[in-house]
Amino acid sequence: MSQGCICVRVHVHFRSDISVESDDIAGCLRILLVIQSSHPVCNTIMLFGVIICLISVILLGIDGRFVSSDEYPKICQARAWLLSTGFTLAYGAMFSKVWRVHRFTTKAKTDPKKKVEPWKLYTMVTGLLSVDLIILIAWQVIDPLQRILETFPLEDPISTTDDIKIRPELEHCESSQNSVWLGLVYGYKGLILVFGLFLAYETRSIKVKQINDSRYVGMSIYNVVVLCLITAPVGMVIASQQDASFVFVALAVIFCCFLSMLLIFVPKVIEVIRHPKDKAESKYNPDSGISKEDEERYQKLVTENEELQRLIAQKEEKIRLLRQRLAERESQMKTTEANGSGINAVAPMSCYTAGMATTVLTTTTTMSYNITPAVTTTAITQVKF
Repeated sequence: MSQGCICVRVHVHFRSDISVESDDIAGCLRILLVIQSSHPVCNTIMLFGVIICLISVILLGIDGRFVSSDEYPKICQARAWLLSTGFTLAYGAMFSKVWRVHRFTTKAKTDPKKKVEPWKLYTMVTGLLSVDLIILIAWQVIDPLQRILETFPLEDPISTTDDIKIRPELEHCESSQNSVWLGLVYGYKGLILVFGLFLAYETRSIKVKQINDSRYVGMSIYNVVVLCLITAPVGMVIASQQDASFVFVALAVIFCCFLSMLLIFVPKVIEVIRHPKDKAESKYNPDSGISKEDEERYQKLVTENEELQRLIAQKEEKIRLLRQRLAERESQMKTTEANGSGINAVAPMSCYTAGMATTVLTTTTTMSYNITPAVTTTAITQVKF
């Protein structure tokens, strides 16, 4: 992937070339975002564990015909080491992702800006592998696996002409306290299987952008748990039937490994091939869909939005009423001012008219008063003569 993303050629003289190279770089960055968001180091650890498990299948098919009796105990120990560590690396990488998704979602409620730190994923895988190594080292030092030869009763050959008898022999890898060590290993593996199943179930509807393949990882954990719960007891029951035991265990390991790789890696490959320059992250990432928490958050935001819109509508209605009242008050004030100026103009005119009437009346009375005695005097004078 990194080789396809090295886009260094830039032609300064032609803008079309620059735009093409920019598109290529953008496409590479989007593709890298798809891979980077799934924590490629954990994916690499898982692939390494799958390879180790597949190598252990080859060792399961080796018997005394291919190695000597002295070298056979080494094959026994190599089987246990490879199968146990391969399982821990492959399943531990998936388990650490699911565990971090669960922790991230629980911590996100108190700290929404908290991010998934990659070193914590690697620490989880390292811790699981350390427990594995402690058990295996103690097993090899205290009670190592040895070659045990189991014999069966004599059997007649297929051809009746031969005067021989066949004694079947079966090679086992066992230690003196084999059941104790197997119980310890199975108990430890079963514990992390059950815990991983619980975490996968708890995070089935939770999607985290920082780990974009959490749903596929959960499906892979379901696959591993189911196959392990079937293979371990059945393998112990048919241990005396070497052919059936080898076929059953080998097919279970191969199917589990390839199905896990199919669920985790094939969607990424298909998305990169289909959309090399598109927004591959948004199309591949199932987190772009609506999860349970996203839906709850969305409903909460919708409710808050409706409440805010209702408050805004109430405030706008109050503002409209206040503006209407203000306009009415302004119109009343203008009417009052107009009426007040008219009254002030009519009042002086009335006073002036009343004053003139009073003056005229006074003058008329005075003149009539003065004239009357004169007439009377004249009349009296005329009588005397």
